[in-house]
Amino acid sequence: MAEEKKTYPMLPVAHWWTLRKKFKQSIPGVVTDSYLSTVLSMQAGSARGNVLPYLKTLGIIDEEGKTGERAKRWRDDEHYTEVCREIRKEVYPQELSEAVPDPVKDRTKVERWFAQKTGSGTVAVRKMAVLYGVIATADASKQPEQERGERAKKTAQDRPKQNAEKREPAAPSPRAPAPATPALVHAAQSQSSATPQGPGIYINMEVHISADSTPDQIDAIFASMGKHIYRRG
Repeated sequence: MAEEKKTYPMLPVAHWWTLRKKFKQSIPGVVTDSYLSTVLSMQAGSARGNVLPYLKTLGIIDEEGKTGERAKRWRDDEHYTEVCREIRKEVYPQELSEAVPDPVKDRTKVERWFAQKTGSGTVAVRKMAVLYGVIATADASKQPEQERGERAKKTAQDRPKQNAEKREPAAPSPRAPAPATPALVHAAQSQSSATPQGPGIYINMEVHISADSTPDQIDAIFASMGKHIYRRG
């Protein structure tokens, strides 16, 4: 006779934490599919088939959907660990805890165990293993919403500083020089060519020309200066 396959809760861990947070705010007298569809932002039909049965299996609500003492203790951080241990003992066999003492570190082994015992597919087995890991850890501080809230708070605190750094005034760009006119270019070139390169000797001379000198005499004087002083001619 073939071994009868058993199934285990596949409640998504996001729903586990969201419902616990909601119960902290206000615990409902009865959990219905419409209540779950509102709190978990899902269709009522999906809540009826994928959430309600597992809450009943975990003992958080009874067969009629009513919340009891376990639901009140489950939402309380001081009793959370105790409740998780009760659920683990009631819902999961001791064989599993003995075979895999650390289900978070060895989740692959947990998935293999669920696959063998339930005959379920990869997706279903993964959901079983993840939820079992949360229950076995039994640590209320591992709630993802708290971690995300801390990261969001830190990001909000750092954002003004980052924005301030981005708003630092940029250094003014150097103003491009105005284009030189042809006359200025010619003057600069003339000055550059006339300026001797390297050290030199500069001599100031005064030439006295008699008022009665003829134009030919004046030309001769300057021609002689050009020949002997500027080495021209």
